[in-house]
Amino acid sequence: MAIKTALLPPLVSPEMVAALPQATGVYYFHNEAGEVIYVGKSINIYKRIQQHFAVDVKSRKSLEFKNSIADITWELTGSELVALLYESHLIKQLKPAYNRAQRRSVFPAGIYLRVDEQGYKRLLYGRADARNAEIPIIALGNQYKAQGFLYHKVAKYNLCQKLCGLYKTPGACFDYQVHRCLGACVGQEAPEAYNARVDEAIDSITYEHQSFVVIGAGRTELEKTVVLVENGRYLGFAYVDETFTARKIGDFRDVIKSYTDNKDTQQIIRQYLRTKHKGEKVKVFS
Repeated sequence: MAIKTALLPPLVSPEMVAALPQATGVYYFHNEAGEVIYVGKSINIYKRIQQHFAVDVKSRKSLEFKNSIADITWELTGSELVALLYESHLIKQLKPAYNRAQRRSVFPAGIYLRVDEQGYKRLLYGRADARNAEIPIIALGNQYKAQGFLYHKVAKYNLCQKLCGLYKTPGACFDYQVHRCLGACVGQEAPEAYNARVDEAIDSITYEHQSFVVIGAGRTELEKTVVLVENGRYLGFAYVDETFTARKIGDFRDVIKSYTDNKDTQQIIRQYLRTKHKGEKVKVFS
């Protein structure tokens, strides 16, 4: 359904919107100087941009944004996963004025691993933004969610609240007092036994496999996309001909364009793999 002309940005014509593709990719809003002021992604660019313009905005900031849009361009990706990864990369690279919140990590809190002087592995929650360059085991929306996530893992894997930073005390944690903690907090459980359960918890929140490729739809029927993760690190993606074959992971490494691995890309891939996507497959390398 076409948008009412009155709701369009003053510098955007109905013809410009009508020309948008009903396909998956990333899109750019430009100002009159041609500068990119916003980057987005969608599985249907035409419908998504219709949604942008279908609301009669009232706030000063929203009006300023809408009135600044003079042109719309796009790049098709075929794959939704590639669109998500590419959008994240572009926002960090271009720093568009109206993606200000997304320039920072989309997931500003995370779960980290430490090993203390006694040899116990500790899962702790903390910031996962520009002030902390370390990549977390998993990144989450805020510290409250990270704390809740960690409480869940403590309960499921019988971990120690104190060693996970969830119970501040110089002595035993509360769970030890009610017989849910096996005593790592007071040295009654050996580090080896405790750490084995920490490793189980880590395995449950990291990639199921350390090295794999996600093979998905391309921009045409004669093309495929590949997203490569090797040794737990996102290396990049590629568009390949449908006849492309690979026997070893190095064959994929040779064709991809490299992109930066960070907490956002890792979380994007993890979340994406939790749901099934028609026509896509994951090829695992041992």
